[in-house]
Amino acid sequence: MRPLFTWLMPVLAWSIVLWRAPSAFSTPARRALWGVFVALAVGITVRFPAVDRALADLSGVRDVTQLVKHLAGVAAAYFLLEYIQDVRGRAERPGAARDRLLLAVAAAVLLGLLFFLVLPHDYDGAFGIDAHYGETGVRVYLGVFYAVLAVVALRAVALFWANRQSVEGRALRAGVTCLAAASGTGAVYVLYRILFVLRSGNATRLDAAGKPVPITDTASELLPAVAIVLLVLGVSLPRAWALADYLRDQNALRRLHPLWWDVAAVVPQVVLGTPRGPLRDLLKAGDRSLDLTHRVFAVRDAILILREDTADDDPAPADGGPVGPADGEERARAEARWLRSALENRAAGRPAPAASGLPVGSGGRTPHEEIAWMLRVADAYRSPGRTVPVRRAAVPAAADDR
Repeated sequence: MRPLFTWLMPVLAWSIVLWRAPSAFSTPARRALWGVFVALAVGITVRFPAVDRALADLSGVRDVTQLVKHLAGVAAAYFLLEYIQDVRGRAERPGAARDRLLLAVAAAVLLGLLFFLVLPHDYDGAFGIDAHYGETGVRVYLGVFYAVLAVVALRAVALFWANRQSVEGRALRAGVTCLAAASGTGAVYVLYRILFVLRSGNATRLDAAGKPVPITDTASELLPAVAIVLLVLGVSLPRAWALADYLRDQNALRRLHPLWWDVAAVVPQVVLGTPRGPLRDLLKAGDRSLDLTHRVFAVRDAILILREDTADDDPAPADGGPVGPADGEERARAEARWLRSALENRAAGRPAPAASGLPVGSGGRTPHEEIAWMLRVADAYRSPGRTVPVRRAAVPAAADDR
């Protein structure tokens, strides 16, 4: 587990720090959350031997990374408390923010005093303390650190878990659930380490370099790694979910584009705004769900207009319900063929062909069903070898990137 924790966890933490840096100071909550990841990244990074040696040479204290690691943990706990309070959005008593800051500063000062006045410094690196787990001073020092982490982790898991159902949206709810799970894993880790230290004596084995072999086990390495991964998932899921929605909508717009483009050329009154070619459409950022909905219903409106172009003696189409998989593909091809002919005829000034046998509202009654159906029609419309291109009577101004 040591190589996994030493290399993967810092890369993961610093990736989140850099990813969230541009928006880190836009709101107090984002600033606090960014502070959590900066503190975690610093605390994990000092485990690298090169960083360990550099800090020791710079400070003149051979095991200063031990103190840096624990001070970073206290800072992460403080920023997590600030983040929780900001996202809750509830009024708090006057002076509560100051008290949290004073508590974090007091814990950091106490750790510093114990580190320099009580802890032995007879070994290099962050694991020299393992040689003295059985000593009272070391246990008091670790007790202060674990007490801070335990209080914050238990408060975080309680608040995240209690508020997960009140969060709107599946992505945010999943993210809050991951944050609750991360806090719970952190609480389990802290309680486990307290029992582990109390049951462990001094490390008596030394490695080839003369350093104490760390007193640890798989759970001590695995639990914080799992907590960090869950924390990363908690803050990444909403963005990842939004990215997945964006890619899904972009793919749907790509499938719909040939049909919608021909509709925009022949029945322009149903189109909102200026039509875009496929390249410009692909490069457009932001939420595309409204664009997709508008285009689907623009095509549906165009179909209703085109039906009015049919001869007066054509029978009225039936009002159909949702399309089943058995006849869906054939009905989609039939509507695509009729659309192709109707658009060609309208561009040439001729009536649309008969629409008999083509039900109105083939995609069902909900917008989701209508979008799904229109995408099937669009797939049939652009399928090679089944139809011929529409001869355009007029081309929109944005067709230069067609």
